[in-house]
Amino acid sequence: MRIGVTALGCALLASGAQLAAGPSEEVNAEQFYTTARQVEKKGALALFDKRTKVMQAQIKDAALSARAANAAATDRGSPHFCVPDAARKKGLNVQQVLNMLGGLGQPLRQRSTLQAAWLEALKKSYPCR
Repeated sequence: MRIGVTALGCALLASGAQLAAGPSEEVNAEQFYTTARQVEKKGALALFDKRTKVMQAQIKDAALSARAANAAATDRGSPHFCVPDAARKKGLNVQQVLNMLGGLGQPLRQRSTLQAAWLEALKKSYPCR
């Protein structure tokens, strides 16, 4: 199951907030989300911030983790989320990723890692029927 986070490179970027360089299970989802929204306002200048690559790696790690968790759950017969083929092929742009994380609400993001929050965002956006 492939969820493309391709355009994340262009917009997820930077700001005054400090982000840990660790994997997604070490990053607070609210901190990531707040930083990404601030950087989004910079437009093309966000590409020049050194934290861009760190954030790209963090969301990519969260996506890989969610994919692995969903594959394991699917093998057990109850997938966490079901992405339609058309959406899987198209991937997600930065705005979609941020909207999905934003849709979780601040209280959940504050108490979640990026890894856990991304899995919840996928469950909410792509429920299995």
